[in-house]
Amino acid sequence: MRRLTTFLAFLAIITACHLGAQSDGDRAASTKSFNEGVQALLDGKPKKGLRNFMAAVKADDSFLPARRFRGLSYELLDNYPAAANDYEQVLAADSTFSRLLYYQLGMVYYRMSRPSLALHYLTRFQELQKKDVGEFGRNGEEELEQEARILEQLDNQLKAVSITQDSSQFINITKLFNIGFPINTQQNDYFPFFANNPNTFLFTRQGAGQDEDLLIARRKGPEDDWVSSRFASINTLQPEGMCSLVRDGQRIYFTSCKGDEVVVAKGFRRRGNCDLYAGWLVNGKIKDVVPLPDYINGPDSWETQAAISCDEQQLFFVSDRQPSFGQTDIFVCHRQADGSWGEPQNLGEGVNTPMAEEAPFLSNDGQTLYFSSTGHRTLGDEDIFASWWDNSQGRFTRALNLGPPVNGPHRELGFHLSADGKTGYVASDRPGGWGKLDIYGFKLSDKLSSRPVTYLSGYLRDSISGEPVANQRVIVGNGKFYETNYEGRFFVCANAREPLAVRVDAAGYLPYRRRFAVPEWDNHEPYRINILLASEEPPVVVEEPTVEPADTIRRVARVKSLPYIVRFNFDDASLTAYAIEGLTKFIESVKGKNIVKITLTGYTDNIGDQEFNVRLSQKRARAVGVHLKAAGVSADEVNIVGAGELPGATQRALNRKVEVVVVYRELVEIR
Repeated sequence: MRRLTTFLAFLAIITACHLGAQSDGDRAASTKSFNEGVQALLDGKPKKGLRNFMAAVKADDSFLPARRFRGLSYELLDNYPAAANDYEQVLAADSTFSRLLYYQLGMVYYRMSRPSLALHYLTRFQELQKKDVGEFGRNGEEELEQEARILEQLDNQLKAVSITQDSSQFINITKLFNIGFPINTQQNDYFPFFANNPNTFLFTRQGAGQDEDLLIARRKGPEDDWVSSRFASINTLQPEGMCSLVRDGQRIYFTSCKGDEVVVAKGFRRRGNCDLYAGWLVNGKIKDVVPLPDYINGPDSWETQAAISCDEQQLFFVSDRQPSFGQTDIFVCHRQADGSWGEPQNLGEGVNTPMAEEAPFLSNDGQTLYFSSTGHRTLGDEDIFASWWDNSQGRFTRALNLGPPVNGPHRELGFHLSADGKTGYVASDRPGGWGKLDIYGFKLSDKLSSRPVTYLSGYLRDSISGEPVANQRVIVGNGKFYETNYEGRFFVCANAREPLAVRVDAAGYLPYRRRFAVPEWDNHEPYRINILLASEEPPVVVEEPTVEPADTIRRVARVKSLPYIVRFNFDDASLTAYAIEGLTKFIESVKGKNIVKITLTGYTDNIGDQEFNVRLSQKRARAVGVHLKAAGVSADEVNIVGAGELPGATQRALNRKVEVVVVYRELVEIR
């Protein structure tokens, strides 16, 4: 309650700055919702305020005050991840929007038990006090009084966050477990990379004469023993090291080393000292291997340890190229609109030091970079560090040592997360292992897990012929470019439980625009969406003349209906994994039928405002309709109805639903 009072005092100071702002033109609706939301917060009704701010952001996505106050509403409702996301987006759009917002974001991360990020933003707030308040516009002037009160206690808060950071790292990890033989041997075994299937993973082994080879380990089930063997056909008497896979399991990046340039019998060229290569995984073999471009593989430098982002939009690697900060640095390339890689960029001093940084690994959501370093403050030898992406500054934050038990007075190398984000892996030469570097596993603390990401495969098809549309550019989300392969497939790592916008402009087809509902997925196999492109000119259909059958059998068309119910979670319009599984079976039962009408009626329980419940029921019905259409189920008439709430306090969970009725014609034989 005291925190609510504090924020209401804060609102009283800055509300004058925002009330009535940007009220002309198309922003009138957004401003009206914003003003009503501010009043709701002043009245102590954060839920009502949240709904108004959501409406304001929907009406005008660029209205930053509404997004900031939506974050504040989330914070008052203890939804800290959502609050942090809104605050981050405001600062990403305008880093000088509010100096005080850096403090708010820091305190949100502190309440999320993310002390490293909390310390970063609180320190940033402190540093920004050196800047003239005029740089932050009217917000800066209006927030000075509140800032003065905060600065009186900021030193104590920074000290508390620092102590929390030192004591809370990996607090939920009790110990590491050695994966054991035959993966770990008397040689160096390291750089684990798990595929989507938790029973298969790749790793590197260093044998005699410093030769490195790629190996694969398999097991039948989680309780069975591992069996390992050399992987594919790329291994030679020279080093082949650390591999990285796009999460669709079809594209692989790896290192290969050789002295002078030669043509190798395996079918690809090796140049320089160590270079980076890419290939396609087909039935357990690496095919069409090519070196990365010359501006990545330098003629006089050493490039190794590629780490590809979840859906191949970023490429991280280690190099001793100049200019650099030290012995080896981590660089990044970004995917360009034409599909090529951009020029390598040094990640900067937050990550790189005068010593050695290596073995990068990026979390699925692209927000956390893990790597090994001897240059940051270590517990002894080489340790694993993490750095978080700061949207407001466009760079990774200063690295944080992951602490014990992951790190210790030994060498730790090559951090990796499983596809579900629940288990971490690292190599270490700590005592008690099988030999030198061994691979260890541990359950990852929720504090360092990435936000849920769904692996999504989209398939472009001609709506008439069903043929794949290959080599076609697809624009997804905030403007990222993807290209379909020979199957018409493209792969995306999408934020779970958020809508995904897809845009296709293909020659000979009508423009395609659609927003897909993305569920949270186990990612053992990608979630599939189907995109049917309609031709600009429909084909001419010539009807064959009908001939009456010679026999006496008559066929009469009768109308039938098939009902189905889809359940939803409380206050949520996204399809759950269970709902999608049931819908998939229902879709199979209606495919191929002559469907004439589909009716989707959404309902909610009787908790909340009636107007809000009607909108929620409409969203639920629409989510089911989008899923049916993406799966190829369509009709001449589709009715989407938001019926709102159903009465009943004892069966509320049963009232959160969408009733589906498919009406179709079927020929019935009459003799």
